[in-house]
Amino acid sequence: MTIAKQRVREQEILDQASDELAAQNLADIARINRLTGARARLLAELRRFFPIHQPFRFLDVGAASGDFATAVQRRFPQSTSLCVDLQLRNLRRAPSPKLSADAFSLPFRDASVDIAHCSLFLHHFSEEECRRIIAEMHRVCRRALIVQDLHRHWLSYYFLPATQPLLGWQKITVGDGMKSVAAGWRRHELEDIFSSYPARIRWHFPSFRYFITVPCRS
Repeated sequence: MTIAKQRVREQEILDQASDELAAQNLADIARINRLTGARARLLAELRRFFPIHQPFRFLDVGAASGDFATAVQRRFPQSTSLCVDLQLRNLRRAPSPKLSADAFSLPFRDASVDIAHCSLFLHHFSEEECRRIIAEMHRVCRRALIVQDLHRHWLSYYFLPATQPLLGWQKITVGDGMKSVAAGWRRHELEDIFSSYPARIRWHFPSFRYFITVPCRS
């Protein structure tokens, strides 16, 4: 398969996988977040808003295993992380508080968290659905909305199968990872989705992700 000019969205295997295989896949994703520097990039972005010992509330939407929330709590010991995922089983290893909730209708008051974040989440949805999710996350945050998602590029598409012999990625991780990249983004698509906001869009290497920061209420 070549990387198309247009996004290609396919159903991923994870949704039908057993609990055991799903847990292994989520552990792989957490390892990818660490090895590619995506986790460190988020922590560096948070330092732009908060000193290490300042309390703040961090909401992770589509949090899965909660590895980002765990990293935030370790780096910012006075922070509180809230993990939200539609699939409750994905949250088994996530730090508390955590709850199953719909990203299109978050169960939080306006401006009730400081940072609303999602990672490798928006590519699962259509462009119009992404706008609705972004609007809902923007509604609940006070300081900033931070999104990270995949760059649709042949290098990121072939990264997992090429490194599987060395790094031992699970089969679901490779298959779903390639589907995720095919459903990923080019910069002009993200600029269109975030056109209603003063979004700062940056590309990150080696994660081959776009990091988008949108200021919220001060």
